[in-house]
Amino acid sequence: MSSSSQSPRGHRFRIALICCLATLGLAAGAATATAKVPSDFFGIFAEAPSKGEFKDMGKAGFGTYRVPVNWASIQKTKNGDYDFSQSDYGVYYAAKHHMRAVPVVYGTPRFIHKSSSKGLYGPTSKSDLKEWQQFCEALAKRYSPQGYYFNVFPEIDRLPVKNWIVWNEQNSKNNWLPKADPSEYAKAVVKADKGFSSVDPKAGIVLGGMYGFPRDSKSMKADKFLAKLYRTKGIEKHFDAVNSHPYGHDVGDVKKQIGDLRSTAKKAGDGNVGLYVGELGWASSGPSKSESVVGKQGQAKRLRDGLKLLARKRKAWNVGGVFVYTWKDFQAGQLACLWCPGAGLVTKSGKAKPALHAVEKVIKK
Repeated sequence: MSSSSQSPRGHRFRIALICCLATLGLAAGAATATAKVPSDFFGIFAEAPSKGEFKDMGKAGFGTYRVPVNWASIQKTKNGDYDFSQSDYGVYYAAKHHMRAVPVVYGTPRFIHKSSSKGLYGPTSKSDLKEWQQFCEALAKRYSPQGYYFNVFPEIDRLPVKNWIVWNEQNSKNNWLPKADPSEYAKAVVKADKGFSSVDPKAGIVLGGMYGFPRDSKSMKADKFLAKLYRTKGIEKHFDAVNSHPYGHDVGDVKKQIGDLRSTAKKAGDGNVGLYVGELGWASSGPSKSESVVGKQGQAKRLRDGLKLLARKRKAWNVGGVFVYTWKDFQAGQLACLWCPGAGLVTKSGKAKPALHAVEKVIKK
């Protein structure tokens, strides 16, 4: 593989980040490493947030919000019209409360594959990939700096989408049925890039976040998936950043999983590629056997230490941003993840946990 220093995408992402850091005048020492980070470095995600919760997330100091953009909810029929109400909600209320949207674009419309309780199928046929590219282009025409959305709603902050996350946890069979397939996912990345970049040549393309160690035979470890993805000739020209969901017991697990991805990219000749941490979180309550359930104080400490680590290493690791998972606790049974319902920074009733205060201190330092 050619080095990303020769790739327009990887080169552009790295230069943009370095220029931003230089402008902010960041000191090299660890003592000031978390000071004056870019305003959109710290992000948040929430499961079906209310309008009031967007306000609270903005007040907490988050600069970005990860918006789920489900293709299946937006386009019901092949070559059919788009109903953007689902994605508009996240983009609008994020911008209203001073957070830039970072869409995670995914989903399986019925014309791609019939709905399945087992998970999602990706677009793989030529026809499906053409529809996928057109969908990505339509999103860029709406939300990118070249789009029209923020002209229609002048009452909200003008914070157009600059970075697009292509799918979510595609190394898990639940999100790419019938099994994780790097070569097929590569086709979706290429088409997404063509769609977004046809409207916004400066669009940042971020790989879907990958969980380090899925535990079923049809899923794939994140570093193994990435290594096989790089076997697709020229794929590094179609994305700017890899994306980790480094779940585990502690911050050591975060470092390990990020290190595995960075090492894999370097071996592929793409050592300057950017990095996003698409989900960072632990639960204050949940099944005792889960390594991610660490109690209220354990959650606060790990989030504080994890965010500080990423801020401190943002230049060395070329970190574009990190998203805390998740804003608010929710009812068990909504997701297959058993510990996730207790991962909120606030309780189901909206009461702040120690984790929220810990995160706010890091953001506002």
